[in-house]
Amino acid sequence: MKLAGLLMLSCLLLCAQARAQQSVDEEDLVEVSYIYAAIMGSGTFKINGRRVTTLNIPFYFTQREMTQEQAGIVWHAPVVLGYDAVSEHDWLGELLDDDLMTLSLLPGVEYQMQIDDTWAIKPFAHLGVTQDFSSGETIIMGTLGVRALGTFIREDGWEIRWGNAVRLAAEYQLDSHHRTSFGMWETGLDIRRDTPFLLAERRVDGGVYYRYQHFVPEWDIDRLRPRESDLGSVHEVGISMGLKRPFEIMRIDFDRVRVGYNWGSGSLRGWSVGTEFPF
Repeated sequence: MKLAGLLMLSCLLLCAQARAQQSVDEEDLVEVSYIYAAIMGSGTFKINGRRVTTLNIPFYFTQREMTQEQAGIVWHAPVVLGYDAVSEHDWLGELLDDDLMTLSLLPGVEYQMQIDDTWAIKPFAHLGVTQDFSSGETIIMGTLGVRALGTFIREDGWEIRWGNAVRLAAEYQLDSHHRTSFGMWETGLDIRRDTPFLLAERRVDGGVYYRYQHFVPEWDIDRLRPRESDLGSVHEVGISMGLKRPFEIMRIDFDRVRVGYNWGSGSLRGWSVGTEFPF
């Protein structure tokens, strides 16, 4: 079992200190959706005055490596801890308070196909469950989609990655019968450059990246018409540092860390942390 570059706890805690700029009444959370937090990665975000903090631990197991001759198969079992503060609280001090705290398990499989020397196509599917420990709500959720990643490596030490993805996501809350479903299209550019530095006898590279996500409005399945959604477009710009070859500590691979700033529709602002370029 491997971990796709386990997030450094100290980096997450620094990000989690960001404060919300406004508060909302608890009655505004009657129809809260959980699936956004499960797929947005690790970080702390402000959406319409609500501050949502998530920690995503992306466990995965590679059954078969992707090569030019054969497709790869990767099994995923991400664990996501989510915390939704409805007022001006300190994240660490209020982690066990009565605000929304959730635990999600979203296992899935990814089929990786190398099209040529540059492009790889990666269809994927996830189906899992979330538990809200505050309300006792249990949520069934799933995602289905495909990613495409182009990698352009230059001899002078520069590396450019261009990623695109589309996905469908949906959730169903067993107690309240509340449903959420949406589509999302995203694209991103990751530019890296080798540095003269070594870490654990491995070459270090630094990079900058940009990612754009567009959320298609939610659909009311019964009436077949769109509903208003909190999110429309989300931008993320950040920096990263990585190693040409990962190193292992206690059977966990470490190869890259990135930090990004997010902004977009629904008054979304926040910081995110992650590992590899998310394509």
